[in-house]
Amino acid sequence: MKKIILLLLLSISLFAVQKQKQNQKVVLQLNWLHQYQFAGYYIAKEFGFYKDVGIDIDINEFNSSTDLSTILEKKEADFAVGRSSLLVEKANGKDVVALGAIFQESPLMLMTRDDGSVNSLKDLMGKRVMLTDDAKGTASIMAMLSSSGISVNHIQAISHSFDLNDLINGKVDAMACYISNEPIRMKEYCEGDGKEYCKGHGKGYKIFHPKDYGFHFYSDILFTSSIFIQNNPKLTKDFYKATIKGWEYAFENISETSELIYKHYNTQNKTLIQLIKEGEALKRLTYFKERPIGHLDKDYLEEIVNVYKVLGLIKNNIDFDTFIYEYNHPKEFALLLGYDDIFHILLTIILLLVIIGSILLFISLRKQWLHTQSNLKQKIDQQKYKIDEQNRVIMAQSKITAVGEMLNNIAHQWRQPLNIISLNTVKLETSSLLGDTIKNEDIRKISEEINRQSQYLSNTIDDFRNYFNSDVEKITQFDIMDTIKKVNELTKDSFHKNFIETVITTENCIITHNENLLIQAILNICNNASDAIIQSKAKYRYLFIDVQNRTDAVVISIKDSGGGIDENIITKIFEPYYSTKEQSKGTGLGLYITYEIITKHLNGTIEAQNRDYNYNDQKLRGAEFIITISTIS
Repeated sequence: MKKIILLLLLSISLFAVQKQKQNQKVVLQLNWLHQYQFAGYYIAKEFGFYKDVGIDIDINEFNSSTDLSTILEKKEADFAVGRSSLLVEKANGKDVVALGAIFQESPLMLMTRDDGSVNSLKDLMGKRVMLTDDAKGTASIMAMLSSSGISVNHIQAISHSFDLNDLINGKVDAMACYISNEPIRMKEYCEGDGKEYCKGHGKGYKIFHPKDYGFHFYSDILFTSSIFIQNNPKLTKDFYKATIKGWEYAFENISETSELIYKHYNTQNKTLIQLIKEGEALKRLTYFKERPIGHLDKDYLEEIVNVYKVLGLIKNNIDFDTFIYEYNHPKEFALLLGYDDIFHILLTIILLLVIIGSILLFISLRKQWLHTQSNLKQKIDQQKYKIDEQNRVIMAQSKITAVGEMLNNIAHQWRQPLNIISLNTVKLETSSLLGDTIKNEDIRKISEEINRQSQYLSNTIDDFRNYFNSDVEKITQFDIMDTIKKVNELTKDSFHKNFIETVITTENCIITHNENLLIQAILNICNNASDAIIQSKAKYRYLFIDVQNRTDAVVISIKDSGGGIDENIITKIFEPYYSTKEQSKGTGLGLYITYEIITKHLNGTIEAQNRDYNYNDQKLRGAEFIITISTIS
């Protein structure tokens, strides 16, 4: 037994000695000047993460003579940092392998002054926009502009000076910049020398980010070549793992990392506060949908390639299996054992044995106490799980119901524009088949009509997305009259189809709350009323919405002509899963969700009663819901 232990210790010593002898030189080329954008590499170098795996690294700052597209071919660097435009290089036959994307969302965006001259992307028509000359690098911005009907011919494209004063002084109306750089500097300007400039203009600037318009681009992609990987498989793997470790530390310790950059990598003379703010901004772009740092997704890449194709920058398809590094996803790391790996495995096994022994000893001494605590914790966890599960089911079913209503309305509103688009397409195809000569003017008119209808479809999607946005933190100031109009817009087609007339009486009343949640609550009541009217086969079909502005509150009354609610159950209608409809036609969640929204999120009250009333000399009976919301903040 002693001989085995001695042999084990001797083996560990030999592995450690060999580990110390390893020292391979590599060069990393950055795609910009030193700043927090490359913090993970600095940490991995300065804290010895690279040295621990036998790597001696040089980190080269970007300069005007750097050509990232050929730097690997010329063997001026072993690894480099690039953008999503690497896909263009890959499509053009370059030997490029992406190890990982540090930023899951690109920091690149457009910034304008907050002086009222540009309130939406469409306001940039004919304006001066400062962009870099790299079409591949600004593809996300051009795609964002194109989605709003703006092409490069509609703006005055100006070469980038990288001088924020050009925007402040009005030399340009918008400039491409990094969300982790210029906005921070602009905010500091507004808090210092630019107080007068920013006075009355909010933050002093506005941001238009491609991701808010559906264009998601990776950024700061660490890459190398397949030839380098084939010749250095273990080095490549160790470098990537040490790099990810550096980034994890950098974002877990932003202040400490900023101090390191400030002292050793501050060629741009940034302040410590600027570096800290930059780190916080970049952290939000790094962790996305609980994916690990560096994650690359094929579907995500396919969407980026499609944008490049539309912009005419890519014509060929890309084999993503050869573009994405085989060890990019942690779950796909294979066993590629070297001396270092065996050394770490042996140490891990010894550590596990020590931990297991300590746990067993601890359990034997505290067995009874732990048993009691375990039973108590188990009961609490079970009860908590039941409550959480019930809430998840309730919210899921509510969302499904809301989405169903949304899709039904979208389908109705889309039918006519889709028919127009289809007819224009058929017109072109028919003329082509018959050999008719199509005039350029006719083609232009048809193209404009198709584009106009497409914009209508896109706006419809935006409208419904806003109506069903459930962000409970989104508090705005709005007029109740506008809110009722939005509800009417959502229900009018369904009500018209079922011969239900909506009678609205409103007063102007400005309140500060979450308008989208209020819309959802009122919409649930209106849909319930519609179902009741249809189910009762009422001869006279009405829905009345009355809004009264009192001294300290707004009162919204919603009543129908559906015959009312059974008096035996009217006190239970706000309970979860208690439905007034047939079992197969309702979940019993609509009024419960409405009650939760009004009482918990809007701090109001809601009550229900049956009413007999007259309208146009007709005797009517139905349910009335009364919502009261305070107008005092």
